Amino acid sequence: MDDGTKKIIIGLAAGAVKKVLLTAGSAAAAHGIITDVPAETYSALALTLVTAGFSFWNDYGKAIVGAQLEVLKARSLAAAAKIKTAGLPPVTPAEIAAQSPKLTAESVTKVAATLPADVQASVIPINAVPRQAGAAST
Repeated sequence: MDDGTKKIIIGLAAGAVKKVLLTAGSAAAAHGIITDVPAETYSALALTLVTAGFSFWNDYGKAIVGAQLEVLKARSLAAAAKIKTAGLPPVTPAEIAAQSPKLTAESVTKVAATLPADVQASVIPINAVPRQAGAAST
């Protein structure tokens, strides 16, 4: 399936989801399923927020996040190219993990394995990292 067809199908499905949410809220209020006044108000507000949030994500959010990820990817590729042309050794997973309190060298290695080959080339695999003297073996 090409990208154009995929976008059309996703757009139609998103529209259908919005219609179902609006119809469900209207039907629940009309048929007395939601009978208490505060419950009606909160239910209507919740459905409105979910529908508006879904619409925003479908119309703008995916594009914003996708664009930011493309910039980060391009920035990483540019940094890797500079490292390569400068003759510097590739960074190690431990050096990458040291930049974030949530990352470990193993998690960086797993993620790096899913990246394109030119990005992987800028990261030394954990098995290729020489052990420092006095380091405990696992």
